[in-house]
Amino acid sequence: MSFKILNIFLCVLLASCSNTQQTAEAPKSREDKVKLGFGSLAGPEGLVLGSEKVTGRTRDQGGQVVNRYLWQASLNTLKFAPLVSSDGPGGILVTDWYQSAAAKDRLKIQVRIKDKELRSNALEVSVYKQAQKNGSWYDVGIDNKASRELENIILREARNIRTNEK
Repeated sequence: MSFKILNIFLCVLLASCSNTQQTAEAPKSREDKVKLGFGSLAGPEGLVLGSEKVTGRTRDQGGQVVNRYLWQASLNTLKFAPLVSSDGPGGILVTDWYQSAAAKDRLKIQVRIKDKELRSNALEVSVYKQAQKNGSWYDVGIDNKASRELENIILREARNIRTNEK
């Protein structure tokens, strides 16, 4: 009796493996997904908690989180110093301590890009300074003048990249 049930089960299993069904490709564009009824589990507005939509960082159509001109200009400007950290989506660049041959102090630079727009308040540069005394380094603090100058250099470079691209 169990042998007959096993044979029937195997016949049903083999019949289900036949290639009589048509396969459809997954929709590629947003319009195709809407037409076929594909959607998001969280709905078209994203996950809503209270009155705020939770979607993470804002991205444009190209997936950019920060302004690409500011990002490229920052990389170009800081190429003289070795990078310790580089976070493209977060918009953070941090160099290692850098000391030119003639300098008595050393610098560490942090660049933070805070927006997708190419504007001056979307960029924050901090130049940390250390001086050497009796063979050891001690913190002097942030060099505000050097920070502003470096911000201006990066902004000019970003504008140049943008104009040369068009």
